[in-house]
Amino acid sequence: MLNGVYQNAAAMTGLENWNNSIAQNIAQSSTPGYKKAMLSFEGVEAGSVGIKNSFGNTLQHASIQTKGVGAVDFSSGSIVTTNGEFDFALEGDGFFELRADDGQLVYTRDGQFKMNDQGELVSKQGFHVMSDTRNIIQLIPDGGRLQAANDGTLRQGGQKVAEMSIRGVENPEYMIRSNGGFILGPNNEEAARHIEAPFVRHGSLEQSNVSATTEMINLINVSRSFQINQRVIQQHDDVLGKAIQTLGGR
Repeated sequence: MLNGVYQNAAAMTGLENWNNSIAQNIAQSSTPGYKKAMLSFEGVEAGSVGIKNSFGNTLQHASIQTKGVGAVDFSSGSIVTTNGEFDFALEGDGFFELRADDGQLVYTRDGQFKMNDQGELVSKQGFHVMSDTRNIIQLIPDGGRLQAANDGTLRQGGQKVAEMSIRGVENPEYMIRSNGGFILGPNNEEAARHIEAPFVRHGSLEQSNVSATTEMINLINVSRSFQINQRVIQQHDDVLGKAIQTLGGR
């Protein structure tokens, strides 16, 4: 009977993790370039349970518990036109490459950039947008409106400023979500390859690939499943309590 309680408790833990993923998706659903967090479940062995048969022999049965496995949906979101001077969107594969204050390279699909006080192109977090040579992109003061070609080449007043670093990752599932985007594992920066023919849309932004309606439906399903498991545990507890009272009374 206790094994049943443990299984329902494990299911509730998995549902709590799923609820956290859903809450994160809903909170970030309006963030440009955000990639949906997903959670799948798999059964893992959690020890053996001994059960005696009619002959008095103990039979060992494996106990299975539920384990949540996190992942990221890297599918593209819809692209909307903003006409913003520092707004960029990528069509197809690839990530904008940023460098954080600590030197860490960050990869993002959020192309909502800005110019800082030093005239440098930076992300909303203040991370520097990298050029194809992994240098800071320095804009020309009073050089006119920024223009971008489809290959990521930036110009002001007809003068080339830099070419944006657009990197592709062969196995994006191994990327780690971080502040402002994703990072690669330690000493694994070479896994990000330079994309020779990217397609950059200037004055546009890629929206998140989260459907707020779907996430709300998932949230309702998680809440109902959590309540069902909670009631089952309560029923197990009531039956166990009655059994103890009955046997103890004898």
